[in-house]
Amino acid sequence: MNFSIRLSKPHRWGLYAVWSIVGITGASFAYAQDWQMQEPTEWTVNTLKLHGLSAAVMLLLVGSLLSVHVRLSLHRKRNVASGLMMLSCMLVLIFSGTGLYYSPEDWHENMKWLHIWIGLLCLLLLPAHIFIGYFLRKRTPKKKSKHRDL
Repeated sequence: MNFSIRLSKPHRWGLYAVWSIVGITGASFAYAQDWQMQEPTEWTVNTLKLHGLSAAVMLLLVGSLLSVHVRLSLHRKRNVASGLMMLSCMLVLIFSGTGLYYSPEDWHENMKWLHIWIGLLCLLLLPAHIFIGYFLRKRTPKKKSKHRDL
């Protein structure tokens, strides 16, 4: 049996949808609260709640990538650099997001800006990772194998 690195359509589009919600809510909250210095409104509070809920779903989706997508990509040595950068950014976002709530007060400002800048970087990295994977897939000839390819 030959497994594909490529995600199924529902998995892929679900990931894109949740990633978009997390990115849009995070960027809009950061813009309103941290760059514009607006007072919290019902809109910003609800945006932050939606960001947190969608980030929890994103954690599940990233976890679902580890068993097949990441493992096969590492084994086949395909799109490894951008994939590891994505995973590293996600790991920093997980820890900095947790740190926003549970770190000591004097760490809060640094955690906030780390989370914002890595989140913005992640918004650029995922499309780059997708396009690199697309072009590598188009460029790599398909091999015929009788053996199971892990």
